[in-house]
Amino acid sequence: MTYQFDLEEHPAYLHAKATGEHSAQNVARFLKDAYEACVARGQTSVLLEVNLAGTSLEFSSIYEVISSRSAAGTKLKRVAYVDATTRSPERMRFAETVALNRGVNVRLFHNLDDARRWMLDPPK
Repeated sequence: MTYQFDLEEHPAYLHAKATGEHSAQNVARFLKDAYEACVARGQTSVLLEVNLAGTSLEFSSIYEVISSRSAAGTKLKRVAYVDATTRSPERMRFAETVALNRGVNVRLFHNLDDARRWMLDPPK
């Protein structure tokens, strides 16, 4: 399965990008790679930009991936998630809800500009 991970460093957050095939393995790998990049660089916030091609994951796969990575996600102050595809919005909201219920401060965005603004907003 093709997968590419790219990273941009910003003063307040990391911007991680994933491209390749959309699969549970690639999504889990992307979340792991992004978290490890944050730890290595001392960052506590990450903007996740997903450009994985293919159909939506099943709800059970979404649940498994998010559940397996949420413990690491709780150690971050902010996680912005932007899916650049037109996949199922209800599945994206489901993923957000699963993560929120596990204590991850994650927000789903439909475009990068909104996500970047949230990353730079002062904590409330």
